[in-house]
Amino acid sequence: MSETADTIELARCASCQARFLPGEGPCPRCGSTEVQLYLASAIGRVLAATELEVPPPGWSKPHLLALVEVADAVRLLAVVDGSLPSPGTVVSVRAEGAIYRSRSEPESGRGEGESPRPGNSGASFEPPR
Repeated sequence: MSETADTIELARCASCQARFLPGEGPCPRCGSTEVQLYLASAIGRVLAATELEVPPPGWSKPHLLALVEVADAVRLLAVVDGSLPSPGTVVSVRAEGAIYRSRSEPESGRGEGESPRPGNSGASFEPPR
């Protein structure tokens, strides 16, 4: 499965239908090994953000992090590219291996009040609140 600029890979448990970030091992909710990968919109909403003045070794200072909720109520911690977003900000997320990065979605190109749209599904996407 190959991510695109507007999608990220998520996992779904075939047994309990839990949705989560892909990783090694069984479903974190029920322990089933019947986990399926799928592509979802890479657009999400910032729930919280912080700036670390003393980041872990190897990370730049200041280190900006955001808790982002993407499709199917999956939450992830992302390194922020750009300025620190406020809660409620719509961002795009991309995976770089095990690290997720977020960037504020540009407002240009969308009509007033129009929600971002994932992929070419044609269905409107309301970022999580």
